[in-house]
Amino acid sequence: MYDQHEQMKQILSRYDTLITDERRRTVRIKRSGIQANELEGLDRPAVKFAENRDELAQAFSLVYEVYFKKKYIKRPASHGMLYSIYSLLPETTHIVAKSYLTVISTLTEIFDSKTFGLPMDGIYRKELDRFRNQGRKIVELSTLATPREHRWKNIFHYLVQVMYWYSVYTEVDDVCIAVNPRHVRYYKNLFPFEIFGPERKYARVEAPAVGLRGKVREAMERMMQICKELDFDTPLYAYFYRMTGLKPGKDIPFFDPDIFQMTVQISRLETETVQYFIDLDPSLLKGLSEPQKSDFLKAYPGLRL
Repeated sequence: MYDQHEQMKQILSRYDTLITDERRRTVRIKRSGIQANELEGLDRPAVKFAENRDELAQAFSLVYEVYFKKKYIKRPASHGMLYSIYSLLPETTHIVAKSYLTVISTLTEIFDSKTFGLPMDGIYRKELDRFRNQGRKIVELSTLATPREHRWKNIFHYLVQVMYWYSVYTEVDDVCIAVNPRHVRYYKNLFPFEIFGPERKYARVEAPAVGLRGKVREAMERMMQICKELDFDTPLYAYFYRMTGLKPGKDIPFFDPDIFQMTVQISRLETETVQYFIDLDPSLLKGLSEPQKSDFLKAYPGLRL
């Protein structure tokens, strides 16, 4: 009987540790901050960075489902997920909204790099190089997806807020995105975007696209106002610091790293997780240059390419 009691205590202890870790690595949404009916039916609504195989698989599956229904995917994938080599780069950030453990919305922020560039370079390289030559730090937003049953909840606005303040935190100058011409007005209302590139064919989703650019610093006043309306339990900058191990830029509002004392436990994708998605779709490695392979192996030691 004593042994059984001790086993039960150990099981409960491990469970408590898992729950505590989940809370620590999650930004909870305050229900009091918005109209109750917007989050009705969601269990412990939260926003976070996807950081393990399950969260990534849920996010990639959600993107596939939404894009397939919109007929952006012409060649079905047997694994039922949509992702690319950019999805697995070490700086790429997948922001997900969750109803407890279930991913219900996702947004990917891809950081520019010398060896990989950005997916949008395929159609807007000349325009993006102009920003780079001005010394501006650019990112691309990609794989935005929310299923129809959750769109009315405006949960996606929370992801955009986390993306925006993380861009401020990491000193990004320009947020860029390629969107279907039919959705330009929606995205310009969601974020202060301006058109920077003409309509062109985007082969990845086999659809036309328009290049949009949002200047991060210039958008701050508007995004601060929206942030006041969307209430989080966790200070976003404290969360970013805890998840990345990086201190923010010098003159960022609402955050003083000398005040927020915390233990930093850097979150990085494990090599095994990256290997899983590469093994699932080896075509990701097709066409990679030697410098790209070298950078990938440096980021994930022991990876088999």
